[in-house]
Amino acid sequence: MRQYDWYPSVYHKTFREYMEYLGSFGDRLAVCWYDRGGQGYEKTYRQLHEDVAALRKALAACGLGRCRVAIAGENSYAWLVTFLAVTSGGGVAICVDIDQPDETVRHLISMADSSVIFASDGMMAICQAMLRGDTGITRVFSLQGEGPDSFAGLMAQGSLLPEDAPVGSDSHDTAAIMFTSGTTSNSKAVMLTHENILNNAGGAIATVDLGDSIFTGLPFYHAYGLNCSVLCSLIKGAKLTINGDLRTMMRDLTKSGSKTVFAVPLIMEALYRGAWAGLKKAGKEQDVEKLIKLYTIGRKFGLSLGGESRRKVHDLLFGSMELVVCGGAHLNPEISRKLDALGLCVLQGYGITECSPLISVNRNRFWRYDSVGTLMPGYQIRLENGEILVKGPSVMAGYYKDPEETALALQDGWFRTGDLGRIDKDGQIYITGRIKNLIVLKNGKKISPEQIEQRIQEIPMVKETMVYGTPSGDDPDDVQPTVSIYPDPAAVEGMNRIEILAALHKEIDRINATLPDYQQIKMINIRDREFEKTSSKKPKRNVEENHR
Repeated sequence: MRQYDWYPSVYHKTFREYMEYLGSFGDRLAVCWYDRGGQGYEKTYRQLHEDVAALRKALAACGLGRCRVAIAGENSYAWLVTFLAVTSGGGVAICVDIDQPDETVRHLISMADSSVIFASDGMMAICQAMLRGDTGITRVFSLQGEGPDSFAGLMAQGSLLPEDAPVGSDSHDTAAIMFTSGTTSNSKAVMLTHENILNNAGGAIATVDLGDSIFTGLPFYHAYGLNCSVLCSLIKGAKLTINGDLRTMMRDLTKSGSKTVFAVPLIMEALYRGAWAGLKKAGKEQDVEKLIKLYTIGRKFGLSLGGESRRKVHDLLFGSMELVVCGGAHLNPEISRKLDALGLCVLQGYGITECSPLISVNRNRFWRYDSVGTLMPGYQIRLENGEILVKGPSVMAGYYKDPEETALALQDGWFRTGDLGRIDKDGQIYITGRIKNLIVLKNGKKISPEQIEQRIQEIPMVKETMVYGTPSGDDPDDVQPTVSIYPDPAAVEGMNRIEILAALHKEIDRINATLPDYQQIKMINIRDREFEKTSSKKPKRNVEENHR
């Protein structure tokens, strides 16, 4: 596998320009979704263009055309139309992380100086309460209800209004504010311009061929879910199936017949474990392991062995799914390797909200299991003391009302990611850790917990793991590497706590034997429940409960 030319792509300067382009796809299917009962709905590109225009006109008629509009709700067609109407109408869309506690949701809406809210039924009580008091909120519209103060009501009003003239948005104007979901710090409000977001979307399309049938259940209020899986798909003129309910995600994926899926490692791990459980139950586990070994050997010599058998297993386990784009956190390369052997290509990428978000991604014909791919077009990258710094048109304008943090993150146009990494001779990027997560020993040596976690995660009985430093003795600066493990309930069924600990000790001793003495795990904690996570499904490292 070697680098090759970029795929054809289209770059837009503003969301108004982007919407006019989408309208050119006419009666092609654009967005599809299913309700709780499984009833399907669909919208063409022409209908999407008309719906966005109707809402944009209605907002302008209400004097809200250039407002800061918070969107607080689950994934839905109404969420997407609201975002596109606000941004193409010269306003600023505030993408609210609704997986946070109520008080945090209110704080996010307020810190971005929102004046209008579009809320789903589940968020309505929280948002309506903000109409009272000195919050700056003047209107709250329902994303799901009926009547004049609803998405549907505004759409009906706007459809009767004459065509609106383009607003004078500049490519450097802020189009959206999104919030970081950092595992060690409070959320920051990231200002992303029209150019930031749309250049990133165009670059992503140039890097990866997503095909023409795409599925996503990733939250739209995150840059990865919105930009990579939604805005990019629409640039392609693809059929995009969206899901906003984890309980129906696999059902909807199957019904959609999508070939490409956007996922996070948590979803991939569940898919992988489910596939293996099914194979074991059917008594085919050993046969498939042999098939994987055959394919792996052949791949070293450029041969594709076991094609017909692999296709049968793939169709049984994954149906129409052929490509998975995975991001948001690190994915165990062993999972990618085995899924590839079974005909499911997994392309891992690397991004960060402040970069709109994609920085690098593996390509359809140039990828590696353990890397996060090659740099996107338009970006520059360099390493400074191991830290990844990037520069390019998708780097944020700054943190809203936080010049101090902005100055720390942006230096001479370079964004300091806080991630540690390396780049090989072929331009493949590898993430080796996070600066804030480093365990610093008393002798000055540093341990990147992510690299050890990856090894421990390969133990079959481990479902989740976190490595951190705990004080050794009376000196708080004298720490030792410790691991907290949540065992896979299915794998340890029938075992008591002592038996689980003994089995884990045996596996950890095996890993320790391959590590330098200072990196070796000295203590093991067994957890009774999963780690507390951010809304992007990363374990929170600064939560004391996660270390127990």
